[in-house]
This record gives sequence, structure tokens and C-alpha cells, in this order.
Amino acid sequence: MSGAVDLGNVLGAAEDASVERLTLYIPSKDRDGRAFDPHPWIEEALHLLAAIGGGATAMPPADGTWRNPETGGFVMEKVMLIYTFIDPDRFENELPALRRFLHRLGRETSQGEVVCEFAGQLFKIRDYDV
Repeated sequence: MSGAVDLGNVLGAAEDASVERLTLYIPSKDRDGRAFDPHPWIEEALHLLAAIGGGATAMPPADGTWRNPETGGFVMEKVMLIYTFIDPDRFENELPALRRFLHRLGRETSQGEVVCEFAGQLFKIRDYDV
């Protein structure tokens, strides 16, 4: 194909394409490698991201590993990646809820770090709100 193609028009898309993706990483183990049930967190993340983007997708569990800086040991776990393509207005309105969720996830599941990815940047949260 030559020239600029309006892919949305060609495909018959209902609206302009969303260009920024927000991804949450939901762990399955705590900072000491103890497993916990991530499903309530996954369900809550799906609802939160659907409020931000109109829908959300949870990827199949991925194998992850990270180094515990306190012990020097490595923790292997299954991680769920949940993402949405944001609606800018809804995203801004839901930022306080997103912060509450991420801080509560870190605090209540005893994480050394909780991360989310947005616009090509990985945001690391280590100190959690009470």
C-alpha cells in the first residue's frame, strides 16, 4: 500500500484508535516467595481497567522472576498482565482509584514492589499509602 492509509476507516472502526496502553502486573507470591490467591486482585483489576478504557484483557499467566533485595534470593512466580487502552478523560478521573488499588495490592499482599506500565514507562511503587 502506498501513501497514508486511514486504517480505522478501511476497517470500519467505530471511533479513533486508542494509542496508550495501561498494563498492571498482578503477582501471585509475596516478597518472601509465599503464594497467595491472585484471583480476587485480577477480578478487581479487570473492573478498574474496564472503567478506565471501556474494557480490559487479562493475559494468560506469564513466568516471572525477581530478585529480593533484602535476601538476595530470586522469587519465581506466575504473573498476570492486565491491560486496557485508555480513554483519556476516564483515565484522569480514575487515577485516584488506580493509586488506591496499586497501593492496597502492595500492602495487603506484602509486595516489595508493585509495577504498572504506561506509555512505554514502567512505574515502580515501593512505599504504600496506609
